[in-house]
Amino acid sequence: MRIFTASIATESNSFSPIPTNLDSYKDCFYAAPGEHPDRPTPSTSPLYILRREAKAKGWTVIEGTCCFTEPSGPTTRVAYETLRDEVLAQLKAALPVNAVIMGLHGAMIADGYDDCEGDLMTRMRALIGPKAKMGVELDPHCHLTRAMMTAADVMICYKEFPHTDYVERAEELVKITTDAVEGRVRPVMSLFDCQMIGSYPTSRQPMRGFVDRMSALEGKDKILSISAVHCFPYGDVEEIGTKMLVVADGDQGKADSLARELGIELYRLRGTTMPNFLTIDQAIDAALAKEGGPFVVADPADNAGGGAPSDNTSFLRRLVERKV
Repeated sequence: MRIFTASIATESNSFSPIPTNLDSYKDCFYAAPGEHPDRPTPSTSPLYILRREAKAKGWTVIEGTCCFTEPSGPTTRVAYETLRDEVLAQLKAALPVNAVIMGLHGAMIADGYDDCEGDLMTRMRALIGPKAKMGVELDPHCHLTRAMMTAADVMICYKEFPHTDYVERAEELVKITTDAVEGRVRPVMSLFDCQMIGSYPTSRQPMRGFVDRMSALEGKDKILSISAVHCFPYGDVEEIGTKMLVVADGDQGKADSLARELGIELYRLRGTTMPNFLTIDQAIDAALAKEGGPFVVADPADNAGGGAPSDNTSFLRRLVERKV
């Protein structure tokens, strides 16, 4: 079995004034073909799993470029097209392949491209043809689009937020995709749009229970995989939104029915999944009421980890005004 794998990943905050360029990727993480370190990362864990499985099963794995950078503003057009064309050229040189298994984020935006992953996957599908299989691992904070659904045979998002399970999800993705190549399963996907935007940390209820229910349904009644697509709320694109993705073995009706059932269940949780956010004064009061320290007060929407510039001085202004 011949499998190509690569990764281009970032999370793009449309409201950040800080553009993401080629140096952003090369300064953060850039591994040329064959140079990826022997450890998993959130966006490249499919490569890590494929290396391991190739040794055990005799597969031929062709590694392409792997790169990612921390969330920031949209990627420049020249940076995206340079990285995209680099990976496409590597895939073209590797043909023919039985499968392409990619580690992507799903919320990458570039100048001129609202859906970088959909663009990349569509071009990859054109190269490999309709018979080869395409599997993609995604961050749940992705924009799962029609173009991505059309190009891929199977997509799986991490289940946990914070993201602690990307290796396990990569293992599932590799197994389902390679089983499809060898005819053991016939994955079909269904996507249900919950038509909402929210935050869904899985370390607290009610999302903890919802994710556990999802997991309990997998591996039964022809259900191969279930993903809750959280979306990235700071990506200003048309196909943003919370969605449910179900992958079934050959039964489109079953996938459609379960995606709708779970999507409506998730929609009914709206407003209950968010952490308990405080006002600026409430946060300062809570810090002052405690012994010791230091304490951190933070604006989650101006979080550098979400691609924001972290330049909001509202907290500082209020601390000065209150003479803290």
